[in-house]
Amino acid sequence: MNPKEIYLSKPWLKYYTQGVPAEVEIPELSVPQLFDQVVNKYGNKAALIFYGKKITYRELKEAVDRLAAALADLGVKKGDTVALYLLNSPQYVISYFAALKTGAKVTPISPVYTSIEVKHQITDSEARTVVCQNLLYDNLEKAGVHPERVIVTSVDEYLPAMKKWFSKGAQAKAYGGTPPPSVESLKKAGVYAFQDLLKKYPPQPPAVSIDPRVDLAALPYTGGTTGLPKAAMLTHRNMVALQGQILSFWPIFEEGKETVMAFLPFFHIYGQVVVMLGGLAMGATLVLFTTPDIEQILEAMERYQASGFYGVPTLFEYLKEY
Repeated sequence: MNPKEIYLSKPWLKYYTQGVPAEVEIPELSVPQLFDQVVNKYGNKAALIFYGKKITYRELKEAVDRLAAALADLGVKKGDTVALYLLNSPQYVISYFAALKTGAKVTPISPVYTSIEVKHQITDSEARTVVCQNLLYDNLEKAGVHPERVIVTSVDEYLPAMKKWFSKGAQAKAYGGTPPPSVESLKKAGVYAFQDLLKKYPPQPPAVSIDPRVDLAALPYTGGTTGLPKAAMLTHRNMVALQGQILSFWPIFEEGKETVMAFLPFFHIYGQVVVMLGGLAMGATLVLFTTPDIEQILEAMERYQASGFYGVPTLFEYLKEY
């Protein structure tokens, strides 16, 4: 056979694990529609655990819908770009789906980017709205960009009371030894406070028609190894198709019964698609980590194993030896 005939015969199928289908049917859904379907099935189940704080799928959807209503009222519309300059946190997940519910696309920015890199991505993606952690706001200002809307949040807003108090020292250390600017102080600079918007607006997202095959959902940026980073344009269908591939290729996963250690950064395409979207698409509980702290991950994994959670043994052993 010539190369074309070999390709069309799909020789790789014989290497698939038993139970993995040769083809996957991709539903004609947008990412928000996929999310809402999961909420309808697993509303009372924990969607996120953030250092002890549990958020159910129903609670997560309410926050998403409130922020979507706020974004729409502030002028975000279909086709716009919303930049997410955030650490892994409930605010990241809420902002991600809220932006998509307005018909906008998201562009996640690495928290370790310099102000020059931040400027390039915001300018190149034409993002006029930025959701930003207060820890990162100073770098956004230094970038010299002037987005129409900046929404600021603090990482401790979803922490349990005791951990919120202890987090102040960690945030000060991360900010160079001094406390980062509070959300309240930044409001004086004309930014919007994330929690204020959730309290002000009802959970009534705008009615937006999304064509999964045409409309963009995300603009993740490349590493820039051949020049400046470039945006990869992913449609809603691209994202939904990836979820179908993930769920089909690992049939050992049980929908609605898995727990995912979400320590890979969501700004990266793997963390965003495989961990965050892949986990939520199958009704899993995501245990969020702001940074990949190996000791915290080990502690969490041991706790879940003790309570009946059995992760991938090879991964657990690898982490033990790290």
